[in-house]
Amino acid sequence: MHKPVIPKVSTPPSLPTKETISNMTNAELEELYYTYVGNVDVLCTNRIRLGKPDDGGWDVCDDIEHRPQPPCLVYSFGINHDFSFDDAVSDKYGCEVHSFDPSMGQNDHKHSDRVFFHNLGISDRDFVNDKAWTMKTLTSIKKQLHHTKINILKMDIEHDEYKALPNIIASDELKDVDQLLFEIHYNPSDVQKAIIEMARGLELLRDLRNLGFYVFHFHPNEYNYFTSKMTGRRRTSCSELHMLNVNQNRE
Repeated sequence: MHKPVIPKVSTPPSLPTKETISNMTNAELEELYYTYVGNVDVLCTNRIRLGKPDDGGWDVCDDIEHRPQPPCLVYSFGINHDFSFDDAVSDKYGCEVHSFDPSMGQNDHKHSDRVFFHNLGISDRDFVNDKAWTMKTLTSIKKQLHHTKINILKMDIEHDEYKALPNIIASDELKDVDQLLFEIHYNPSDVQKAIIEMARGLELLRDLRNLGFYVFHFHPNEYNYFTSKMTGRRRTSCSELHMLNVNQNRE
């Protein structure tokens, strides 16, 4: 039986309309973006780091009502030759893990007893890109692999979250996901591009919250700090967000 969870930490202010956001100053938009990205709004009392302690590892909520239970399934997009999270989540919970990364130049193979590598990337449509990488939607990948429910969906896909996640949301695939872990980026070197990506990021977070995905952990990527041209503040352009689907809570 599923029972919705009421957020137990804090709730960010209501997100303004798209029109209001478009009329904000650059500094106001940046402050709003970090208010949302850096906000933890649901309590996970037992959060564990799986994989490397720095870049490459990810946090999972191990509370009894949210932890993966065999038979469980993990999709991990963006490996870059680092299977530390994939191996650790498989060992910890006994999950079957499917790892995806077309940038590694490796063919499909069985990495270990429960970890399977696929020379595929995730996007908003099925196509082969200009780097000769095969890209597919989550719907197509699940159909190809004959999967339905995903316990943990992890994505570290370098700005392509703005393509993949809106498609995943629109196709209603998140209803069968318990925990969503992903990096959200923007390019700070170009102010105009940064504004566009921060506005898109806010819309993405609003859509995820409307589906019941609440942040239980925020982790700034320490390798992406810079001094903002808009506010002069020290920021990171890349943040790891760890979310729970509160509609999937188990009694």
